[in-house]
Amino acid sequence: MRTTRRRFLAAASATATAAAAPALAQSKETEAAGFEDALRAKFAAGDVLDWRGGNVRLRRPIVIEVTSSMLGPGLDLNGAKLIADFNDASKRAITIRIPARAKNVALRGMKILNGTILAASPAQDAIGLECLTNHSWFYSWKLMNLDIEHFRRDGLHFDGSVFEGECHAVTCADNGRNGMTFKNNGSIGDIGIVSAIAIFGGQMRKNGHAGIETQSSLPYQEPRDLNISQTYFVENKGPGLLATSGFSMAMGCGFENNGGCGIKLANEGRLFACRASTYKSQPYLVEAFLNGGNMLLDGCRIEGYGGFEGKMKYAKIGGKGSVMLRASGDRSTVDVSNDIAVKVV
Repeated sequence: MRTTRRRFLAAASATATAAAAPALAQSKETEAAGFEDALRAKFAAGDVLDWRGGNVRLRRPIVIEVTSSMLGPGLDLNGAKLIADFNDASKRAITIRIPARAKNVALRGMKILNGTILAASPAQDAIGLECLTNHSWFYSWKLMNLDIEHFRRDGLHFDGSVFEGECHAVTCADNGRNGMTFKNNGSIGDIGIVSAIAIFGGQMRKNGHAGIETQSSLPYQEPRDLNISQTYFVENKGPGLLATSGFSMAMGCGFENNGGCGIKLANEGRLFACRASTYKSQPYLVEAFLNGGNMLLDGCRIEGYGGFEGKMKYAKIGGKGSVMLRASGDRSTVDVSNDIAVKVV
């Protein structure tokens, strides 16, 4: 029965491949200038570009500056590929920016949906959302159903006053630094704050540093209002999640074979029903340094395999503070310093 099924699947696959070959050979890309003009026109009107022109190869970066308040502009790729091919690792494919000179500008409800964004030659990030001032606001944005790969720095870069946003089913893979970066940024005395971020599903896979990282232009004031649900972090060269000032919640997330640990954090963090597995590279689910803060692991699980059975631990924690383990191992499954109180319930 299994042999017959394998033969059937192989035959079906070969037939589908043969049928698709002529279509692939005949496909062509839309001129990037037409795409850029259409996108600019829709943003100027506060509308969504419903793109039906197929794949687009960008020969230059697109930067759209928003200088007056608007609701609801965006882009629906309808399954198309957006291919950055301008050979400049200092430029993003698409930047949506509220310039610092623009005051009291509110860009609300922007959305980018349903496509694949790739770098075919060096490019910095796929998408950057930027507002380097606390006197304007980029909020209620949504990024949904996107696959982003091969950028020199980040898949997605959120910079400054970019808050109350959501990522749904967004996968960032094989980027040079992080899958996503959230950064507090601006000038001294006028720092834009990233906050109230929600991420649902998707994967952060094989990025050059972290899957997701929080940063700040002022040390130790990184964003911490970050909630992540059912996202899978796998084989990133650094931690899956690097939250050096802590984070609100990770729920139902998976961490496999990231570099050093699944999550690296300071100050605070709450994990619910998260799972971690490794054959060696990720000996801890969490590595933390607490400065009087606390951490919760609730219903989490760990697994070593491929010769690492029984060797993985839930956490390595230093500093001063407390950790609560609720249905997440016991005292023997965490490595802690003497100033960390451990409560097992």
